[in-house]
Formats: sequence, structure tokens, C-alpha cells
Amino acid sequence: MKKWTSFGLVIAATAMAATPLAAQQPSPAWNGFYAGLNAGGLFGSTSSTFATPFGPGGFSGSGAGFAGGAQGGYNYLFGPVLLGAEVDFQGSTYASQLGGGSGAGPLAATTYTPWFSTMRLRAGYTVGSVMPYVTGGAVWGQRTVSGGGAGMPAYSASNTYWTWTVGGGVEGMIADRWSMKLEYLYMGTPSTALPVAATVPVSESTSGNLIRLGVNYHF
Repeated sequence: MKKWTSFGLVIAATAMAATPLAAQQPSPAWNGFYAGLNAGGLFGSTSSTFATPFGPGGFSGSGAGFAGGAQGGYNYLFGPVLLGAEVDFQGSTYASQLGGGSGAGPLAATTYTPWFSTMRLRAGYTVGSVMPYVTGGAVWGQRTVSGGGAGMPAYSASNTYWTWTVGGGVEGMIADRWSMKLEYLYMGTPSTALPVAATVPVSESTSGNLIRLGVNYHF
């Protein structure tokens, strides 16, 4: 419930902020290719249960970090309705401190997301120079984990993963061929569990929340 409440607040706030742009700017030519840069924050939480030779265990934690990168895509207008596709690549400083344990004793670890990429469809409705939109698709990224605990030597490992994402935002033209957007994305549990040494993961639940500002140039 909290993630959808946050999503609703983000969309409502960006829509209110963009209303003056719609009144002051002429309708832009949204059609065609575009590319740009973005920056924002990534925050989330993780919990997992696993099996070890000493019995079942688990860990949980939350974290945050900076995320920034580049995006590119294509828009096509059907009257005021816009359909398009977008791909982005993000570098990230996201880090999450995890704590827990098993029959062997306590466990502590830190997980990082050094990079990820999203591949999404977009659907929007243009109102003058402003376009609220929804978006969804896939996420590909990398996670690393390092830590240790009782009966377990220090370890470090990494893997790549796929997951899904949904969200939305508001984009508005701020100058000829230039637009700015505010966007929120919710990201689901990765397809590949965290590689914790000497364990067999049983289940994992991870959520990611990305809020970012972006600037695009329309060709």
C-alpha cells in the first residue's frame, strides 16, 4: 500500500507543478527520437530466508543511494495520445546493510547495485506542452554482496538479474526541442537470489524505488 501511496503523491505533485507549462507553452512536436540524461535516488528493502548445514536462517535490511545515467527512446503520436519505448542505463551507489543469522550464529552483509538498465514502454496523454504518462517493462542489473558471520568465512560474490518495473511521471517541454521529466519507478524482486556463501536461498523479497529527474533533447 505504501508504494502505491507514494506513487500517487509523486504523480499528483508533478501534475500540479506542470500545469503552468501547459498554459504558457504551445503544443510541442512529440514525435520521433530523443535522448538525454537523468539523476535521482534509489531506495529499497530486502528480506530472505535460506538453508545452511546448521539449520534455516534469514536476513533483512534496507538501503539507499544515488542513481544517474542516460536514456533514449522513440515517441509516436495518435492525436493527443503518445505511445513510445525507452531504454536507459544507470550507474548507482545503492548499498543496503543486511542483518540476520542461522543456527550457526549471526550474519552480517552489505549488498550493492553498481548498475542497472531498464527497457520500458510508455503511454501518455499530451496536454499542450505537458505529458503525464505511465510506463512499464523489464530491468537488467547487477548485485554484489560481501559479509561474514559465525561459522562462516568472509565472502564476496556477485550476479546479474532480471526483474520487472512499473511507474509513471510527467514530462514537459521547457524550450525548443528540450523537455524535462520527473519519474517514479517501482522495481520487483530480482530473478536471481543474492549469492550468500554456503547457503541455498529459499525465498527472497526485494523492492526498489527510483525517483529521478531527466532532461531530453528531441531530434
